Amino acid sequence: LALIGTLLAATAFLVINSTPLTALGISTVIIGAVSFAITRGQTKISPETSAILLQSGVENISALVEELGLRSKAVYLPSSITGDKPKALIPLESNFELNSKVLPKRLIVKFGPKPDAMGLLVVTPGSAVSGMAEAKADYSAGDLESAVSSVLSGSINLADGARVTLDADIVRVEVSNPRLENKKMWVYESLGTPIASIVASVVAEVSGKPIQISNERVSRGKCFIELKMVELSP
Repeated sequence: LALIGTLLAATAFLVINSTPLTALGISTVIIGAVSFAITRGQTKISPETSAILLQSGVENISALVEELGLRSKAVYLPSSITGDKPKALIPLESNFELNSKVLPKRLIVKFGPKPDAMGLLVVTPGSAVSGMAEAKADYSAGDLESAVSSVLSGSINLADGARVTLDADIVRVEVSNPRLENKKMWVYESLGTPIASIVASVVAEVSGKPIQISNERVSRGKCFIELKMVELSP
């Protein structure tokens, strides 16, 4: 359209000297440019494909966690602590202390000086997509909201958007129209649902702080997620 419009506008203006045809050519160029921009802006993966990929990954993690009998809440870690991509640490014990030391790139890791400071360091649904989020030292609720909305509604197209409020170390996220079926699985007690997992990973990466999912619920086409920032020990 852009090429045809350019040729039409040039011919009409220089050869035929027709104002209406020149205007038509320019309009065709604009339509072609807009069509190209829309095509480039569309997600490459459909929501259905994203859901299938996420579900398969979650089922593998669930099988591992269920086999080991772990029920403690996972801690979502930014890449500054994992040394790689954002991941989730599932400690063996619910009471633990976590420092800012970079963890080894292993499945089973020791994260503290105590003998029971052991856990699983796993890749989650949010590990891949949160790489699109940029860490900010002086982050705000707006920064978190922009990053979460960009990932959920833009990158993987699994929701219409999100709203974020920040209250000290508590982050509340309201996800609009999540498009992902949540089947009950063992691993959800630790990692949360895939939507909550993605949100926690993005918030951890942007804030640079470990994050735990305190609560989540679905009501009237919205998913409400409450996150808590975990303090690091010296």
